[in-house]
Amino acid sequence: MNKPLFDCSKGKLRIAGLISGSGKSLISIIERQKELEADSNCNFEVVGLFSDNPNSKAEHISKTYNIPVFVNDIKAFYLERNKDITDKTARKEFDQQTADFLKTLKPDIVIYAGYIWATTEPLLTSFQSINCHPADLSVVNQDGRAYAGAHGVRDALLAGETTLNSSLHMVTAKIDHGPILLISEPVIVEDDSGELDLKSRSIKYLRLLNEKSRKLCALGIEKISENMFTTNDKGELCYKDVAIPKGYRL
Repeated sequence: MNKPLFDCSKGKLRIAGLISGSGKSLISIIERQKELEADSNCNFEVVGLFSDNPNSKAEHISKTYNIPVFVNDIKAFYLERNKDITDKTARKEFDQQTADFLKTLKPDIVIYAGYIWATTEPLLTSFQSINCHPADLSVVNQDGRAYAGAHGVRDALLAGETTLNSSLHMVTAKIDHGPILLISEPVIVEDDSGELDLKSRSIKYLRLLNEKSRKLCALGIEKISENMFTTNDKGELCYKDVAIPKGYRL
């Protein structure tokens, strides 16, 4: 018998978000929560959020939806310690402060909703987390996932892909390499290479993929809360009890 990916038997699934900017993906989850609550049938709730950026929309989201927030300016954090922003020892200290706050919320899932920083052990080992990446992580080449990393959209365009997708996946220590949950509906690539340079095309399609990502985050949380995602006796990730080694494609 398959085992639910997350234990939803103790009540509503508790969601905490990490954001760096607009938080639109987290807002999409909250708005879906409100829609389902209006029908008296919601199995999840957003219980708080964290941001590394004092100029993000975290405080606004907190006030609008009456949920706890903790903002810890990562740039100021590093400056106070006279450390480079890439220093991993300082990052662990920073992530520990984030984890300490999140633990007060008792989340079942932490969602990286436009959080731009790679995270370290204090977060990776304390919580089960998911992230939405603006590229199709099921595509592989000789080096592994072809469109992982910060330049996934650009790399997909350079490869001549005619459609682009976002991917919802589990967060692991290796960035963008966790098990894939969902793959979005496609964004069609237009014949626009003669009109726009690669940078402009990448920005154009990233914007479209971010729209897909916001919907994917809300849908993913909803389906997780309904126990649609399970693992079988082989440890394989399943959707509706069918193994999905490359994620479930919408």
